[in-house]
Amino acid sequence: MHNNHFFLRILAQQLRQILTYARLKQCFSQEKDELVIGFERQNGDDFWIKCCFSSQFSTLQFPSQFHRAGRNSIDLFSDLLLHEVQDVYVFENERAIGLDFLGQQTLVLKLFGNRSNVILFQEGEHVAQFQKKLSKDYELVLPELHRSIDQDFDAFEAADGDYKALYPTLGKEGAAYFDAFGYATKSLQGQWEFLQQTLENLSEPHISIVETTKGIGLTIFPIHGDALFQSQDAVEALNQFYSLHYSIGEFRREKGLLIELLTKQRVKAIHYLESLTKQQHVREVNLAYEEIGNILMAFLHLIPAGAKSVELEDFYHGGTIQIKLNPLLSGPENAENYYRKAKNYVKEIAHWQANVDRKQAEIALLGEQLGQISVAENRKQLKPFLPLLRVQTTAVADAPDLPFKQFETDGWVIWVGKNAKNNDLLTLKYAKKFDIWLHARDVSGSHVVIRNPQQRTVPKHIVEKAAELAAHFSKRATESLCPVIVTSKKYVRKTKDLLPGQVIVDREEEVVLVKPTFWE
Repeated sequence: MHNNHFFLRILAQQLRQILTYARLKQCFSQEKDELVIGFERQNGDDFWIKCCFSSQFSTLQFPSQFHRAGRNSIDLFSDLLLHEVQDVYVFENERAIGLDFLGQQTLVLKLFGNRSNVILFQEGEHVAQFQKKLSKDYELVLPELHRSIDQDFDAFEAADGDYKALYPTLGKEGAAYFDAFGYATKSLQGQWEFLQQTLENLSEPHISIVETTKGIGLTIFPIHGDALFQSQDAVEALNQFYSLHYSIGEFRREKGLLIELLTKQRVKAIHYLESLTKQQHVREVNLAYEEIGNILMAFLHLIPAGAKSVELEDFYHGGTIQIKLNPLLSGPENAENYYRKAKNYVKEIAHWQANVDRKQAEIALLGEQLGQISVAENRKQLKPFLPLLRVQTTAVADAPDLPFKQFETDGWVIWVGKNAKNNDLLTLKYAKKFDIWLHARDVSGSHVVIRNPQQRTVPKHIVEKAAELAAHFSKRATESLCPVIVTSKKYVRKTKDLLPGQVIVDREEEVVLVKPTFWE
């Protein structure tokens, strides 16, 4: 409720006493989502407002002092420097505070959750704003920020006692409070009296900071149970709220997110390892590819054209064997297909074992990390693991107009070629040398690129997801597991004698064995 209209009304009253006739001496930003506003009061004291407007958490803070960094800071709203504050107020039925300055200039602290902003108006017209990404704020007109709502008894009676229609700013906490006191069971007159008594109570600054299932909360409604902090000072309460949010609430939120993230990754790794183990068992109980090729060559005369399978004598182990065939290939071509698989079998086994070892190590590491996170009691102990939560998105210019398939997972963009010519376009024109290039090994298929303009280390699970796509969009799409080449795009080149889609890979940095999978 720290950005609720009724709390902001209390805060504005207190700020009016502090800031009236104070001069704006600094206004700057040195963090992406943070604006610092410094005032010099008539008694010579400084007063600071720090506007923290991240996508996860937006609030005001009032540090007792603030030292501007020597670098990476930028001045904002310079037209207001040395101007004197004339009034501070909350906008009618709105989550915004206005600071009027001499010269008909108004600085608005718009506290709309993840759409919070600071906007400067001159004679009621928009002049500048802090968060430039909030494009709709450019259209705001100062007088329209006041929301006039008829809130007398006649309007209440016309709304059949629906207090939300008259006071939408009471919010979810107000609704819970009204429900707890059986508002719906009261008579219309009883509801009106309860509403008026509640509004009178909210005008008195009884502020509590409490711990909820969603984190740390600030409320001006009466509470049941113990509070982490209580005060009649809105400035002091917001400072405590900011501190407790990060020391307790944010710690528990991040700890929960880390446990959820690593648990999912560990379960996925376990399932992947089980898939690898199952595939090895299938190989052990089936004939070797070379033996199947020999059987086909020995009985070419028994293979009907266009057959999807054939049952032949197994002269290696006795009895008969059912062999799958490609109906589009002749008998010798099907045998050659099995010989090719046999040729790659030794390499695939090596890659298979490498993947097994890697997954076992990954499962062990995730288990160790989960154990350390579970026993963490403060943010300092959690700090080494916080980078795991940072999902960085890569902007793709004119993405809708790109000519190939596009996928995105955990902020990483993956491109997939549509055909041979399109593969050339993707690899030779759009992909950059530090992008990751993937292709199903020894068969035709789509070129796949993981975009990496910032030259970061691509997480293994992202490589595997891209490899699944490369396997799916290849001639090995129906196989249980498919080896996929992984390398930097700088090691991929094309000579003039090659057909569309054909390239030369100078260095295979890695080969991963994955199950062909299409995901969105």
